[in-house]
Amino acid sequence: MADNMTLLIDPETRDLVLDENGSFKMIYGDDTTVQNVRHALLTWKAEFFADREHGTDYERIMGVNQNDLETGEVEEVIREAVFQEPAIARIDDISVTYERRNISVEIAATLTNGERIRLEVTA
Repeated sequence: MADNMTLLIDPETRDLVLDENGSFKMIYGDDTTVQNVRHALLTWKAEFFADREHGTDYERIMGVNQNDLETGEVEEVIREAVFQEPAIARIDDISVTYERRNISVEIAATLTNGERIRLEVTA
């Protein structure tokens, strides 16, 4: 469990969360994996100067005519981002919807420990 822990980041504000004593809150296990996947999907690939490979390659699928995309290309971009998290064994379901200038992604995945996770992200 100690191998899969990190600081808790508020999913709404994306700020670090402090406990009642003013210490950083930590998360462990599957919660860490869910947070890591969420942030991979919320981050545009190459957005962070120190890691040009982290994130989702939204430039391939956003701001382009959807008719010009290959069949399955959107799902491929999402899969590439999700599999940046090594605890993901497989993606069981992906649902993508476009809402004006945003994209919403719902995924269900199975972790390497056999547990299942579900999350929704709007970027």
